[in-house]
Amino acid sequence: MRRAEGVAAPPPVRRVYIPEPRPHVNAHTEFGLVELEDGSAGLYYAWLGESQQGMTRQFSERDLAGRPALTLTELLKADDDASRSLGMAAVNAISQYVFKRAGFTLETAADSMGSLALAGGDHLGMVGYFPSLVERLRDSGIRVTVIEKKSRFAGRDGNVTVSLDVEDLRACNKVLCTAATLLNDSIDEVLARTVGAEAVVIVGPTASFLPDPLFRRGVTAVGGTRILDAAAAIKALRKDRGLGKVASRYLITREAYPGADTLLGAVEGYEGISPE
Repeated sequence: MRRAEGVAAPPPVRRVYIPEPRPHVNAHTEFGLVELEDGSAGLYYAWLGESQQGMTRQFSERDLAGRPALTLTELLKADDDASRSLGMAAVNAISQYVFKRAGFTLETAADSMGSLALAGGDHLGMVGYFPSLVERLRDSGIRVTVIEKKSRFAGRDGNVTVSLDVEDLRACNKVLCTAATLLNDSIDEVLARTVGAEAVVIVGPTASFLPDPLFRRGVTAVGGTRILDAAAAIKALRKDRGLGKVASRYLITREAYPGADTLLGAVEGYEGISPE
């Protein structure tokens, strides 16, 4: 990310929510959150595992409040997942601020199936296991290859194959990828193997930023999450509840996206982040 020229900075940080990862607990608190003073908010996936342990000791929610939002985006340059997670949430929050100030409508999307337009003969690659989608496709006749890192899940069940080899994505003409790959350093190896795909869709709250860098690399749609009420969202996450009506999932397609330059140009005097 780089700073765009201008005179008006994004709002400072109002509050931050940092959950301690509990990947083996069946709970809803799988996201951390950064809220800006204008109410714009961004999430990060907090379930990467041991690499995010100790975030509550490394960062103080109280000390982060009031900071310029741009200082948190610098954490994306860090080597550790914990810092990058918080930096990503700040980038997402600023991006949501830009969407709002520029008047860009984020089209609500129940799921990503519409942009994939799956049909008979398609071979769907899935990076990250989407249980409900797999069940919907199990009896459809559409081939599904799920890329998984845990060997105990490997195998084949009818038209669904769970593979440990990311190279198998090359045989897929359509790909659905979790946004968690943006934090665990696997996005590059995924995109390198989807060059010939007809559709590549990346979804998840972590991908709630200006999508220009992904579109330039062949991604055809990006799905993120818009927080409608940050205070209520934090309250729900602290109580292990889902976000429900305090958040809205959206999908941006490459064809319908005006580009960061257009959006930033609509925010008079903006000084903040824009994709490189």
